[in-house]
Order: sequence, then structure tokens, then C-alpha cells
Amino acid sequence: MTGTIPTVLIISYHFHPSNEVGARRPTALARFLAHRGIRVVVISAFGEQAIKSGSMILPGVVAVPIQRPSRKILDAMVSLKRKLYHSTTVPPQESNSHASRPADSMRRRSIRFWLRELYFQIAYFIDDYKGWGLRALRAALRESSSKSPELVFSSAPPLSMSWVGALTAWRLHIPHIMDLRDPWSDVIAHMNPHRRIELSLTRHIEQWLIHQAGAITSTSVTVANGLIHRQPDIASKTLIIRNGYDGTVHRDNLDTGGHLNILFAGELYLNRDPFPLLAGLERLLARPEVHAERISVTFMGRRTEQIGSAIEAWLKNTRCSSVVRMLDTQPPSVVAQATQSATVVLNLAQGQPLSVPAKTFEHLASGKENLLLCEKDAESAQLVAAIPGVIQVDPSDASALDQALLDLYERHVNQRRLRSPTESDVRAFSRAAANEQFWRVMIDLAPVLRSSSTEHLC
Repeated sequence: MTGTIPTVLIISYHFHPSNEVGARRPTALARFLAHRGIRVVVISAFGEQAIKSGSMILPGVVAVPIQRPSRKILDAMVSLKRKLYHSTTVPPQESNSHASRPADSMRRRSIRFWLRELYFQIAYFIDDYKGWGLRALRAALRESSSKSPELVFSSAPPLSMSWVGALTAWRLHIPHIMDLRDPWSDVIAHMNPHRRIELSLTRHIEQWLIHQAGAITSTSVTVANGLIHRQPDIASKTLIIRNGYDGTVHRDNLDTGGHLNILFAGELYLNRDPFPLLAGLERLLARPEVHAERISVTFMGRRTEQIGSAIEAWLKNTRCSSVVRMLDTQPPSVVAQATQSATVVLNLAQGQPLSVPAKTFEHLASGKENLLLCEKDAESAQLVAAIPGVIQVDPSDASALDQALLDLYERHVNQRRLRSPTESDVRAFSRAAANEQFWRVMIDLAPVLRSSSTEHLC
């Protein structure tokens, strides 16, 4: 190939070698582009690893690491908020002696609370990566002066990646692909509709960024439809590109060895509620024909202190306590080994009507039976509805959950067989398929990429 090598600039806080799930989509895309002869420049935190600027983080992929600025004030405020919360929490046995506090004390505490909340709303407006975003913007413009990229690709969240990508593309007069792995303003509208000022400002920023973008890609149909509903003129440049699984579909061994081993590997937070499953498991273990020694349930990964304490308290004096294990975050090799030993991979996707968890796609290719807990009208449920080897249950339907667990026990323990999706069932959700979709968008916005790629592959 002769002439200047075409360049794509990727702006993504998460990127290889980071272990964050959000790193996998932009990393896979960068590998794909480099294989096609495109020079890829990535501006990222790279998992806060010590990486030299300008080095090849992957073959054909140039790294421009950006360190996150110090957050001393914000971290101090978070610490203060926690201390104030604990100091104003009245133990139950003492509550009666403090039942009638002076009105001015309550008022002062209300003012302090309001001021703290106002500070955090301002600090977290858009997200708390704005300082990093400013550094990334300066680096993007500096690198572009020598690399002359044909296109900017931003991957969010963090959502600051979107405005960094938009401003970079605007300054350079090149196309911008705004990739949204998660929703933005719709999260505020769904979870905090009372924050009307924040929602209005966020919507205005979101609309400007979308207007500037050459294309908007979303992992969610629900989110894309919401964007189009508010801005009908963007329909032609808004596309659904799902998250995907990496590599091939595993389907090596369908023999369970007579065990039902359920694995949840991920974070327990927000609406990821394990208690419906634990309650169903307790009812399963109460059945006389069920043998507890044939069952194991493992939760592996980070969890909030509140959730961890609640699970420990719930498990006391239960049948479940003998089969449930709670493990902290483990190295990828340990997670891989645990997945290999499992017969069922558990996906807690409750209360997420606006998105499909990225883990969903990894589970489809795991070679294990999938148990998905989410509402029946959620997008996750619609996505897996026709895929064999995936059991979707609404966690509010106790009888359906009981039946699902009993069916799993019967097949895995008594029949020693599991059902898992085949490659033909889930091929459309592969990372390779997603990258091909991205490529079609890119060569449409920057045709020079197509000709350079053709020369390279020839």
C-alpha cells in the first residue's frame, strides 16, 4: 500500500488492558480496523496501567494514555457525606429519647443535606470524568495535528467520551461516530424525573451532540427509539449495533456430571437483586426429592457493603447457606475456570428496561445454559425469546421461577444434560458481526477507509 496510512481516532476511557466490560467493544473494533490496514490511535486511561504514549498497545494500534486528574475535593466530600450519614443515624433503641428534636436543628440539617446534594449534582453533571475529558480533548487535537485522522469514534460511558469525540470532530471537520453502550438522558428521566433542570440541560447537550454526529450507534433498540422520538430527523443515521461475544461459541461438553452449578460473575449493584433467586432456591431445597449436595450457587465479583451484609443476614439458618458461596472479585483466569465448571450462568437484569447487559452476550457463547432474570417486557427478554438454551423468568413470578429451577435440577442432576445455544442460534450477536456493522458505517462516512483497506487486504 502506498501513500498516507488512513487513521481512525478512538476515544474510550476503557480499553485493553483494562478488565472492564466496557473495554471489550472498542478494543475489538480497534483490532478489526488494524487488521484492515487502518492506523488506530486510541486515547484512553488503559486501566490506569503504565503505558508509554505513542507505543503500540496492540499491533497497529497506537496508545495515548491520559491519566485521570486528582479528585481531592470530590473524594473529601464523598468521605464527609458518609461520615455525616453515619453520625446522624439514630440507633433503633435510642430513637424514642430523641423523638422531638428542635425545629431549627432539623432545618439546619435539611439545609446541609440540600447543599450536599446540590454539590454532588453539579459535580456529577454528565459524569465525574469531565476533568479527564478536557485532558483527552487536548491530547486528541494534539495527536490529530500529526496523524490527520479521517474519523473519530467515541465509546460511552463514561458519557464525557461523547462530547470529547464531538468537539474533536468539530474542530477537525471530520465525521464522528457517537457510540452509546448505555442510555444517557433517559436514565435521568427514568430514575430521577424530579430533577427537571438537570434533565433539561442534559437533553439539550445530548441533542447537540447527536446533531453534530455523523452516526449514532446504540446497543439498545429502546434507547435508539427514544432518541429518534425526540429528534425524528436523526432516524437515518441512528443504528442498532449490539454488544457481542468475543471469539467462538463454546459447546464442548453438555454432560453436567449430575450437578447443578449456578454461577453469577459480575457486580451486585443497583437493581441486580439476588434475593428472588435465593428464595426460589430455598423452596427448591425444601423438596424431598432434591439433594442439596448436588447443587452449588456462586456469586463472584464486587458488591456493595449493603448488599453483601443483606445476603449474609438472609442466608443465616437457611438451607441455602450450605450451597451458596460469596466470593470477591477474582482474576480473569479464575472466572474462566469457574465458568468452565458451571452448568448454568446467571444473568440478573432486573430493572433495566433501557439496556441489555453486556454479560448477556458472553453468556450466549459460554456453552452453558443461561438463566436470565428480568421483567417479561424488558428488551433483554425480547432479545433471547427465540434462543434455545436460555431460560428467562420474571423475578416477580415466584411460581415460574420455582418451575424453572425444578426443570434445571431435573435435567442437570437427574438427566445429566444441559442445553446451551449453538453457534447458529447466536451468530448474529458475535463481536465479528458488530465490527462488520461498524465498518459499513465508517466507510460510508469516510470512503477513503474503504480504498485503503482494499489495498491492504489485496
